[in-house]
Amino acid sequence: MRPPRSCNGGRAGMRPAQAMLETVLAVLVVSFVFVTLFRLSHMLTGKILLEHAAMRVARARSVGLNEFMCRKAARVAVIPVSGERLWPTGDDAIDWSMELARVSDYMFSEDEARARGILEYEGWGRLHVTPGDGRESKVSLGFSLFGGDDGFKLEGRAGVEPNAALYMTDGGM
Repeated sequence: MRPPRSCNGGRAGMRPAQAMLETVLAVLVVSFVFVTLFRLSHMLTGKILLEHAAMRVARARSVGLNEFMCRKAARVAVIPVSGERLWPTGDDAIDWSMELARVSDYMFSEDEARARGILEYEGWGRLHVTPGDGRESKVSLGFSLFGGDDGFKLEGRAGVEPNAALYMTDGGM
């Protein structure tokens, strides 16, 4: 005589608690993989934006802008990966037309204190800009894979030929 088949697919000796445990473990593993892939895609976006920011810094430096203007250009370029907006606060829903106006005002600010009074993001404190002479500009931003102190720096580099001397002269035409 054969033993009766169980309702769990025919595997004798398997209990419902074992199936539940296997399901929980599988969900945990899949969730961990999903979160890791999500964070890695965020870091890849950050790397792409850092390359873009470095190009903006190199261009700004090549046309004769000072380091403060280069730093502002880099900060604006990395807004999408800069985290939470620290200033101004209190806006639950961001009105993007107002955000664009703030970015414009931020770019026209004359010094660091006024700039911080217009717009600031949490990631801007981890942003390091080395404008150089425009031939080699470097922008780096600290990232953390899971939000702790396990961070590392991503870096973007770019360079252009400095052209400021061609058209920024003291004499007129």
